[in-house]
Amino acid sequence: MRRHFCTILMLLAVIVDGHAASSPPSATIAVTDRSEASLSRSASEGLASILVKVSGDETIVSNPVAAKAIINARDHMSLYSYEGSGDTHKLFVQFDDSVIKDILRRSGATFWGESRPPVLLWLVVDEPYSRRFATLSQDSTVLTALADDFALRGINMRLPLHDLEDAANVSANLAWQKAVPRIAEASTRYGTQHVLVGRWVPLTNGQVIADWLYFDGDTSQGQQRQSAEINDISHDIADLVVDAMAARYAVKLDFEEADSELQITITGVITLEDYRNVMAQLSDIEVLESVQVSRIDGDKLELRIAGLSDADSLARLLPNRTRLALVEVVDANTLLLNWGQP
Repeated sequence: MRRHFCTILMLLAVIVDGHAASSPPSATIAVTDRSEASLSRSASEGLASILVKVSGDETIVSNPVAAKAIINARDHMSLYSYEGSGDTHKLFVQFDDSVIKDILRRSGATFWGESRPPVLLWLVVDEPYSRRFATLSQDSTVLTALADDFALRGINMRLPLHDLEDAANVSANLAWQKAVPRIAEASTRYGTQHVLVGRWVPLTNGQVIADWLYFDGDTSQGQQRQSAEINDISHDIADLVVDAMAARYAVKLDFEEADSELQITITGVITLEDYRNVMAQLSDIEVLESVQVSRIDGDKLELRIAGLSDADSLARLLPNRTRLALVEVVDANTLLLNWGQP
């Protein structure tokens, strides 16, 4: 049976395109008219926003390679269209995924795939006689600003339900005290370990003091800002959180793919179904350019993978909560995995 399975696998030992099915990078920009100058200017704005979002790095726009591409963004567009009429216009611009990744590679920038965890916000508002959790009905301005700034960096911001279960676990006063263990436990029901706790203090002079604590299960960071501009406060905290997440999840793309393939050995690949599942999970990793079977020996499946600069980057991109588990990063170019039992 094992020999028969290995024979089947050898017949299937082909190069698999590593590009997962995903939406092409795109942006929508408000424009004042449909002139050629406006199109060029808006295309540059759209490409800049896409590069920041996809790389996870705001500084990429000042990189010489990226800056040149942004200036000539109109030449790189794969599709554009206008929406609206009268004084209201929006321009939709789209770029090929390969174009964006090529710019990132030549820039030496990082790449952060579309599969990103959300951030859960517990925001407490300090009022003259009490403290309460922020809600969309009472605090739509600040919550919308925060959600928009996180979205610009490619992250969804979520709010707790503040239902009976939440109330039993975390009160507004407890969140105000930044009781991390209790808040982390209450946040598990929302399926993310990325949590932002905020204290929002409106002052009589029209300014606001915003005191933040972000934690992700391994690290925590704090920030305090005082300003009359809500957008400044929301922008700064969104940048702090997303920068921390990007440092954890964004990976360096490999520019010289042919000369630096990664060598991956996966044990526990016993059946044809195992093989198919392993290859499907690897092909879902967006940055991989190719996955090629190089050898099969018993339950060991050896692969050559192109598209990433080092084995540690691939280890960080492995899907969570699946049977494909990391055993060891042997060296910069070699990774050992195991396909475990269900």
